[in-house]
Amino acid sequence: MGQCPQCGDDAQPDPEHSGILWCLTCWHAWTLPREPHCPGYRPVLNSALRTLDEYRDLRR
Repeated sequence: MGQCPQCGDDAQPDPEHSGILWCLTCWHAWTLPREPHCPGYRPVLNSALRTLDEYRDLRR
């Protein structure tokens, strides 16, 4: 599946935890890089911040 960054031997996925690999030789464990969950998060946050800013101007 992968290669251990510590000893260079083969790595296997952890059966109890998804996204984690571990080496059977040196028992080193590490997580796989994850992709962002929501690619549209930043535009939604920006529009929410603009709305809050406009609301703040109305309260003055």
